Amino acid sequence: APKRFREQAIARFVETELMHWHDFFDSVESNPLTPEQRLAIVVDEDATLVLAGAGSGKTSVITAKAAYLMKAGIRKPEEILLLAFARGAAQEMSARIEERCGAPVEVKTFHALAYHIIGVVDGSKPALAPHATDDVAFLALIRKILKDLFGAQPAVYRATIDWFAQFFVVPQSSWDFKTKDAYYTYIEKQDLRTLQGEQVKSYEELLIANWLYEKGIAYAYEPLYELPLKGTGRRIYTPDFRLTDSGIYIEHFGVRRKRMRDGTEHLMTAPYIDRDAYLADM
Repeated sequence: APKRFREQAIARFVETELMHWHDFFDSVESNPLTPEQRLAIVVDEDATLVLAGAGSGKTSVITAKAAYLMKAGIRKPEEILLLAFARGAAQEMSARIEERCGAPVEVKTFHALAYHIIGVVDGSKPALAPHATDDVAFLALIRKILKDLFGAQPAVYRATIDWFAQFFVVPQSSWDFKTKDAYYTYIEKQDLRTLQGEQVKSYEELLIANWLYEKGIAYAYEPLYELPLKGTGRRIYTPDFRLTDSGIYIEHFGVRRKRMRDGTEHLMTAPYIDRDAYLADM
């Protein structure tokens, strides 16, 4: 019974607060807060876990929660501490809260809080490691950590390579687009980069380049063709790949085989491509 009474009291409190602060939640941020955001703000427990993806408004919830606690008289500004991973996010939250409430709230990064606690407990703060303020030193440290980790755990190396090869890319081919403009807009936004660092012109070329790199096969991307092709009236030929050790060229063509009703196979191209002209170029 006590548990049921508590749950009923919480439900009444939440419903009342949502109604009372409705206008505030409509205007505290540039856009009205969603029902889920409002719920995260008025729930008054010892700890509240909010699970949210990137760009879903976590900073808005934290900012509005602090503003709500102060405006409702539940907490004084000096009783609130906000934490963020990045210094920029911390500064942004601090400025937004002061703008909306007229009172500053302490906002720290996790590192700054830890540094402050050490100073209070020990009476002095230790010197920062070089990599804490030097980006070059920081990158060197990360490289060393990864190198040591990869040497000890090959599975981690494999997973890391796969992540860098695929995570940043939305896998779409020319077949997914009806117009040439739409396809090249996609390519431009994706900035398709191979593990070796080249910018390639298609998702398929990216797969080929990364496969060669992972297998330890040295290659050059779009090298000048070694034999002269005179009288074509075209720009100099640059095949997609040249295997450095063997001199073998690899050219990727954007075609697919389609079996016709009579049993024959035809090469097909993406919707926006002139099939006959493309096959003639091949």
